[in-house]
Amino acid sequence: MDTQALTAFLAVAESGSFSTAAERLFLTQPAVSKRIAQLEQQLGTRLFDRVGRRIRLTEAGEALLPRARQILNDEAEAHGVQASKRHRRGVHGRRLPGEPERRCQEGPAGGLGL
Repeated sequence: MDTQALTAFLAVAESGSFSTAAERLFLTQPAVSKRIAQLEQQLGTRLFDRVGRRIRLTEAGEALLPRARQILNDEAEAHGVQASKRHRRGVHGRRLPGEPERRCQEGPAGGLGL
């Protein structure tokens, strides 16, 4: 599942509005609608009932809500772990006291590790 679509889904579910969700995500309302439509197509079910300007979650949307939160939380944790590992290397990539030395192999970028 596309995490951008899940983020849009959560924003709409929490705000009760495609327009408000779009504002929160710094997207246009049509972009949010498109992400929701793609997610609905991928899952093969509608996630929201739309009645005029009001929306509410369908049974499928209710079922997806806690799972979407968990998926996005897991992803955020995974990114946090990676950022933490990078941060431990220091701003300039210097080895911190007690950290084992890693050697870069020189390649076509002249030892820049690219």
